[in-house]
Amino acid sequence: MSERNPYFDNAKAILIFLVVLGHILSEFLYENSFISSLYLFIFLFHMPAFILISGYFARGVHKRGYIKNLAKKLLVPYIVFQVFYTFYYVAIFGNDVSISLFTPRWALWFLLSLFLWNVMLLLFTKIRFGLLVAVSLSLLIGYISQIDGFLSLSRTFFFFPFFLLGYYLKKEHFIKLTTNPKKVISLGIMALLFIVVYLIMPIDERAWLMGKQPYENLGDVSLEFAWLARSAVYLIMAVVTFLFLSLVPTRKTFFTHIGQYTITIYLLHMLLVKLLHESPLVTMIIKQDLYWLLVVFAFVIVYLLSRKTVRLLMKPIIK
Repeated sequence: MSERNPYFDNAKAILIFLVVLGHILSEFLYENSFISSLYLFIFLFHMPAFILISGYFARGVHKRGYIKNLAKKLLVPYIVFQVFYTFYYVAIFGNDVSISLFTPRWALWFLLSLFLWNVMLLLFTKIRFGLLVAVSLSLLIGYISQIDGFLSLSRTFFFFPFFLLGYYLKKEHFIKLTTNPKKVISLGIMALLFIVVYLIMPIDERAWLMGKQPYENLGDVSLEFAWLARSAVYLIMAVVTFLFLSLVPTRKTFFTHIGQYTITIYLLHMLLVKLLHESPLVTMIIKQDLYWLLVVFAFVIVYLLSRKTVRLLMKPIIK
């Protein structure tokens, strides 16, 4: 077995922390302008980067049995947790029981989309200019109102270009990206972009970054120019994603090992985040301006869910 590359584990560890933090912040978006801007900035790159890295590791997609094994790895936990979170939401919110395997609950969309992206690779890797076709298809599909949360199709098409791009990237690309001696410039550009987000991007525009709704639901942009708006979103996302990837440490760190367990953290963090959102802590944080605690909670959740005991309990489901 080849040794794991600490760069990718570092990237995944940072990104899963941002996933958890982003979901924690979602409860406070209209309480604090800095929180809402941080949320928007995170969503500019954390899922594109995660998806790009996933595409990079989809090298074996054309091998015999790859899709079958992937179905076991992704669809089994998807079904298990779709049912689990359905009843969990009943317990928390008192909702009627309605189990649908075709409309993912909250963050479970990623598992279903990840499976579909791999299947789509079988076709798009045989198409000339496949990446251009994938982007064009996403721009056009935004006009189809029927493509939304069902089977996570809207998000699947929206984020697929990043997955396909990751598939086409080589190890040398990441080496060149991370050996750039001017990382301080990358950090400076990201800081500048955050300031721009803080100054001009309203939180109500966040749906443009998530790709889960058709254009007609996305607000003020005229439908005839909506594809241009999505194109601009793609461009900004790509820039910030590569800026982030250029800053990821290439050597082992104290958090490198967490990158191996992102699927466990991803599946379980929703449980703890929902508990937090339904607790009296929310009111306390808002009233006393203790928003720094949200970062602490994210660290604690990632730490707890990366522990060996949790991994052993999850092993029958995700292996």
